[in-house]
Amino acid sequence: MTDRIGVNLVWMVPGVVGGSEEYAVRTLEAVLDREPADLDFVVFALESFRAAHPEICARIPVATVGIGGGSRPTRIAAENSWLAYQARRHGVSVMHHVGGRSPAVRRAPTLVTVHDLQPLVYPEHFGPVKARYLRYAIPRSVASARVVIAPSEYVRGQLIERYDLPPERVVAVSAGYEVPRLPAVGDPMLGDAVADLLGRAEPYVVYPAVTHPHKDHATVLRAVAQVAASGRPVRLVLTGAAGAADGDVDQLVAELNLSDRVVRLGRIERSVLDLVISRAEALVFPSRFEGFGIPVLEAMALGCPVIAADATAVPEVVGGAGILLPPGDVDAWASALIDRLDGRPPREDAAAAGRNQAARFARARSGERLEGAYRLALVDPEQRRSAS
Repeated sequence: MTDRIGVNLVWMVPGVVGGSEEYAVRTLEAVLDREPADLDFVVFALESFRAAHPEICARIPVATVGIGGGSRPTRIAAENSWLAYQARRHGVSVMHHVGGRSPAVRRAPTLVTVHDLQPLVYPEHFGPVKARYLRYAIPRSVASARVVIAPSEYVRGQLIERYDLPPERVVAVSAGYEVPRLPAVGDPMLGDAVADLLGRAEPYVVYPAVTHPHKDHATVLRAVAQVAASGRPVRLVLTGAAGAADGDVDQLVAELNLSDRVVRLGRIERSVLDLVISRAEALVFPSRFEGFGIPVLEAMALGCPVIAADATAVPEVVGGAGILLPPGDVDAWASALIDRLDGRPPREDAAAAGRNQAARFARARSGERLEGAYRLALVDPEQRRSAS
C-alpha cells in the first residue's frame, strides 16, 4: 500500500519569503532523495513555483492554483477552498503545511512546520492584521496537527513548553545542505556587479538576508563604519529581497557615509550566492531571531568563517565553529571584524572547524528525519494510544 503525502506550498511566494522557502525546498528534496517505496508525494503551490523550482517539478507531481502571489487573503482563501478540494482529488493521506499554520478547512490529517514563534514574541515586527491572524492561527494549527515539525531543537523546545505538547509529537528537522559545484569566477552568469566584486583585491564580508527588522542590519552597518574609521579596507555585501526595514537600511548607509563600502546585490542565483559566500572574509549574521539560520550553515559548509549573534537557534547551528557575539553590541562586532580581517584566527582553521560542524547537518539526515515525521503522522493517534 502506498500513502500519498501532500505538501502545501500555496502560502509561499517564490523569491519573497526568504529562509522559509529555502527550508521548504531543501527538506522536500532531501526526503525525495530517499525514494521511499511506500510513499509518494504531490506539491500544491502557486503557478510561479514552476519557474522558481523546476528541479522539484521534474521529480514529483505539482498542482498549481491560478492566482497571483501578491494578496495574502487570496492565498489563505485558496488554502481553504482549492487546496481542500485538491487534497481529496489527489487522495492525500496526510497534508504537510510547511508555512507555519494550517487552513481552517482541512480534508486530510495534518503535519505543520512552525519555523519560529516570532509572531508571538515580537508581534511588532508584523503588520497588525497579520500579527493578529498568526496569534490565532499558530496555536490552532499546532493543536490540530498529528505531528509538529520544528527546524531546530531550540524551536522544538519552545513549542513543547508553550503549548504543553507531548515531546513525541514534535520533531526537529533541520535544513540540510550539501556543497554544490560552484560557478567559475569568469562565468557570464555572475553578472557585472558580482564579477566586479570578485575581481577586486579589497576584502568583503557578506550578509545574505531579507531586510526585515529582526535581521538587525543596523548593527553590522555601524560595525563596518567603525572598521572603516580604523583605516582597514573592507566592504559589506548585502543580498536578499527587500523587506519591511529596507528603507531604514538605505537611510543608515547614507547617514554613516558607507555608500562606497556597501554593495547591495539583492536576490541572486543560489549558485552565485554560494560563490560570493565562499570567497568572503566572513559571513556576518547579526539577526536577533532565527528558527534555524540557513546562511550560517551554508557558510560553514563552504569554508567561510562565521560571525553571528548569540541568539535563539543560531548557537545550535554554529556550535563552537564560529564567533558568537552579543546581539546589537556594535563595539564587539567591530572588534570581531577587525580580528577577522587581520587573520585571527587563521582562515584555514576557521574553515576546517566550520566544515566539521556543517557535516552534522547533512542533507541525508534531514531527509531521514522528515520521512520519520511523515510516518508518524500516518498513524492515527487513537492507534498509537492503543498500541502503548
